[in-house]
Amino acid sequence: MKDKLAIIVPYRDRQEHLDVFVPHMREFLKDKGIDYTIFIAEQTDDRPFNYGKLCNVVTKEVSEEYTYFAFHDIDMLPMNDDCDYGYPESPTHLASNVEVHGGELPYPQYFGGAIVMSREDFENANGYSNEYWGYGFEDLDLLYRLQRSGAYLEKFYDLNNVYSSYDELDVLPYRIENIKPSVEKRIQTINYNNFKKNDYIYGLLNPLTKKMVDKSFTISFWFNDDFERNMKKNLFVFEGCDSGLFLSRGNEIIAQIWDTDEKHTESILSYSRNRWNHCSYSFDSKNKILKLSINEKTKEVKLKDDFEIYDYKKHCIKISDDSSSIKISNVLAFDSYLGDDILNILYNRGNSSLDDINNKFGVSPVINLKYNSLYKQSILLDTGSFKNHLKFYGRLDSDKLTYTPNELYLPIRFDSEYKSLVHENDTDIIERYYKYDPDITENSDIFFHDVIPDTLDYKSIGLSTLNYSILDIQNKKNYELIRIVT
Repeated sequence: MKDKLAIIVPYRDRQEHLDVFVPHMREFLKDKGIDYTIFIAEQTDDRPFNYGKLCNVVTKEVSEEYTYFAFHDIDMLPMNDDCDYGYPESPTHLASNVEVHGGELPYPQYFGGAIVMSREDFENANGYSNEYWGYGFEDLDLLYRLQRSGAYLEKFYDLNNVYSSYDELDVLPYRIENIKPSVEKRIQTINYNNFKKNDYIYGLLNPLTKKMVDKSFTISFWFNDDFERNMKKNLFVFEGCDSGLFLSRGNEIIAQIWDTDEKHTESILSYSRNRWNHCSYSFDSKNKILKLSINEKTKEVKLKDDFEIYDYKKHCIKISDDSSSIKISNVLAFDSYLGDDILNILYNRGNSSLDDINNKFGVSPVINLKYNSLYKQSILLDTGSFKNHLKFYGRLDSDKLTYTPNELYLPIRFDSEYKSLVHENDTDIIERYYKYDPDITENSDIFFHDVIPDTLDYKSIGLSTLNYSILDIQNKKNYELIRIVT
């Protein structure tokens, strides 16, 4: 039996897009040798739009001669031959290069826009969930259903371990845009100290270290903010006019630098609570740049051409503080402005990569605080070349963590180019997720609280529990219109 494709397009109140989509698809597919029918699934009631349920209904209504499905947004128009609507051997994401998304995925697990899969894979996954009303998350849910039902997906590892870092106070408790897929299972060992209140490191710069703050330098370490939220937490500073790194309000990391006029400049990025974040603070004295990096995201700030850093020669280094709690890995300092290539190695491979960095770039840390040796119960020994031993106040509570990335399963993807028809609310998907919308909030609760921890049986909601009624089916010239009451 020849394979036949059902192109299923959930729809409501988008006539201007329908008038463009159908002719475009017919023109695009006319020479492809594909036997297909376009089904427009129109939701006729006034309930919030339910993309997944409309798709489910059509798969139930069409005959068995349709051996595979394309679930398609009405505003997505295929533009090149990599938009392959032929029979897929495994679930395939077509809309991977969309004009309105800047040619990039909105987030690594994005599985929307246009996808194709066999009837068998779809039915084994029990279709879409029927429970996502309004905007968002039905595509993520379907990806997990396919994984758990045995469909072929490509295996990756999330180097950021996003789903191990729950933040109950964030708008989305997991920052899905921060997932970083890798084919390599990179296991890191992080040596850290558990700084509680009244635990901190404090000490003068020694004669060698003073030379570091006269020119370019970089500070690098990992931290995990899994304690209480404070308005401000100190990570690492050169004290006086405090230049260094701070956490603010449980969601921002601030790099701050002061000049000889006692005026400061800041660079700010977001960070994730309850997970290990790699950060660096860099000052380029030649080009007058302050650089903040957090988990490979970098922000540079151009300083004044006549900028001179505040004189810290008679001041102290302070790590953590006496009023908050934080976990900080062994701190590295370099007497040069490190490029993103070296910082990325530190992020991806950890401090075990220091020998390789030295061999390749000729760079070694001048400060290396490992928390593994105290002299006379109070002096923390530095193993870096500057031997900047510092006073430890409080109780040393060091530990070691083996950081293993989570498995991640993604669909086959082609370099398929799509044009997106602009419409109201056609904004960045992630930006839209973080704006208040009760439907998005409810959908995210289902996905993050039930689907991710696998407490909701995908077999209990979907094709097997589908309730709907058909208002009518209209055979149009170039498509079939199925009008559905959800």
